[in-house]
Amino acid sequence: MALLIPLCMTVSMFDPIRVKPNSCAHAFTKSAKGRLIESANSLPYKLVIIGGGPLEEEAKAQAGNKVEFVGFKQWEQIKEIVGKARFSVIPSECYENNPLSVIEAQCLGTPVLGARIGGIPELIEEGVSGMTFESRNVKDLKEKIESMFATSFDYRVIAESSQRRYNAENYYNQIVEIYK
Repeated sequence: MALLIPLCMTVSMFDPIRVKPNSCAHAFTKSAKGRLIESANSLPYKLVIIGGGPLEEEAKAQAGNKVEFVGFKQWEQIKEIVGKARFSVIPSECYENNPLSVIEAQCLGTPVLGARIGGIPELIEEGVSGMTFESRNVKDLKEKIESMFATSFDYRVIAESSQRRYNAENYYNQIVEIYK
């Protein structure tokens, strides 16, 4: 049996919960850009993509009018965007052990739609703090985006439970228990 001790966070990094608008998910990873944009182009929701890089122009050429690229952002700006999002999409296609983007979104009270690969599923409580989809599967991603919009999440509970789970004191106590 594997032991998962998530990364700890400084809880003071996160602002109080804000009202969640009807805008769509946001997030972007280089390896999954095509599948996420393909899904977004076929849905009536707005997708906000944070970040940039060498594939940005190619991604913009593929994107329809419901996809907005906001480019590179500092943490304060990311908190504002992620904290107001209906949910965040983490479309990873590689085995990330403990992606900080999932933890940060949840600590802001934003549910996460994450690829079912690597450590992502261990961080998401299905139907409570988000949902998962089969990595690299555009059809499943599209269906889960629709499900995320149809699901009512308790943003305050997501934030409070995540901030408790990932705080430094909790992390320290888990480490100490290992060495007892």
